[in-house]
Amino acid sequence: MSNIEILQVTPLPAFLMNDLQALYQVHDHSHMTDPSAFGRIKAIIGSRQAKIDLKLLATFPEVELISILGNDYQSVDVQGAIKKGVKVAYTPDVANEDVADLAMGLIIGLVRKVPQADRFVRNSDWLDGEFSVTKRVTGLRLGLLGFGALGQSIAKRAQGFNMRVSYFDKAPVSGFEESWVAQPKTLAEQVDVLVVCIPSTQGDVSANSSSEVIVDQSVLDALGSKGYVVNVTQSQLVDQTALIKALQTKKIAGAALDVFASEPNIAAEFKSLQNVVLTPHMGSVTEEARRFMAQLAVANLQSHFTQGTLLTPIPQMALLAPP
Repeated sequence: MSNIEILQVTPLPAFLMNDLQALYQVHDHSHMTDPSAFGRIKAIIGSRQAKIDLKLLATFPEVELISILGNDYQSVDVQGAIKKGVKVAYTPDVANEDVADLAMGLIIGLVRKVPQADRFVRNSDWLDGEFSVTKRVTGLRLGLLGFGALGQSIAKRAQGFNMRVSYFDKAPVSGFEESWVAQPKTLAEQVDVLVVCIPSTQGDVSANSSSEVIVDQSVLDALGSKGYVVNVTQSQLVDQTALIKALQTKKIAGAALDVFASEPNIAAEFKSLQNVVLTPHMGSVTEEARRFMAQLAVANLQSHFTQGTLLTPIPQMALLAPP
């Protein structure tokens, strides 16, 4: 173990804690009682829930690096950190396959009404008659909002279901130019299922900021009463009020959501709707993805302290670095 001291600001998996404690002196922020250690902390590590603002950084003035497990670091004051000379690292793309798996599972569950069928059997409703007719998944027209690594992983899976895939992104992707659609509304008009798969670090699609709505009322109207919405990345890209109204009035056929505003306190309206499938932001929650994230987070720490570089700095590092 080195003499380098780091700060843990969220609960971390036991296997990661074991690796960290073998390399560094690890302090738990929620149990720190030695003020003299505040000035010795050189790095902060946490999950995507970690709220790291200027107040926290002022408490630990010698911090050089923030290492976040996950693709989402919206709870970090990135601009403030970089201006203070603090580097920020994250773990991009390690969970793309897992999120793509869930996206396909949500599509199947939504279109074939798997959750409703489960309740139908459990409640003994089958004794009173047959379950309602559903739709075929094979051959559906799939529209992807975002065609980075995640979108392309979903597209590969869709090929197995003979789906016709098209996508919206800020520009055509090399090798897939013919499937590119220039506007979200136009894409919605052409598909049966619209999947939001823009990672939080790619929220600038079509010059949008990461908090700007892409799936608004006009896009939902274009999707129509036989269309479905699936969101596995960013809740803020969908107008939640418009989505709830569209589901309530059957202006769209249904939705499957793994991300929500104000998690875990999701809007009560979603819970009462029968045409929506809800999962608890579990896209990247697999043992394999968690281990890959942990390994990369530790590798960023080691690279910084031994070589002064990061393996996966956040994109804003290049944009906001002091001159």
